[in-house]
Amino acid sequence: MIRANQKALLAGVLFCKSCNRPMIPTYTAKLGRRFRYYVCQKARQNGWHTCPTKSVLAALIEDSVVAQLRGALSSEEIRQQFQISETAWQVFEQGEPSELVRAVVEHIAYDGITGAVTLTLAREEGTNDED
Repeated sequence: MIRANQKALLAGVLFCKSCNRPMIPTYTAKLGRRFRYYVCQKARQNGWHTCPTKSVLAALIEDSVVAQLRGALSSEEIRQQFQISETAWQVFEQGEPSELVRAVVEHIAYDGITGAVTLTLAREEGTNDED
């Protein structure tokens, strides 16, 4: 089993709204402290001037995503639609969001100009368009 990096909660689902390119987790270390952030792939590959978003502090965007999920999944009825067990919800509420984020979030768009964070949740299990 491959273990996901717990420090990069949004790896693979976070995209720059300006470029529609992935935002890649990275960090810098200064004075013995590690500062985590996500950087737009386009800005990283082609230079900072190519993207208005550039980067965002990991804690800032991760906290925003967790807060939005907490609100979106606050009702038991909605959690049942997404087939989220009570145990998984409790783990999320206790500060371990990685499994729930991976199970529920399909796409996150970050707008570096406005600071807006937009979540697209995976479709609920059991629904289909073939009716």
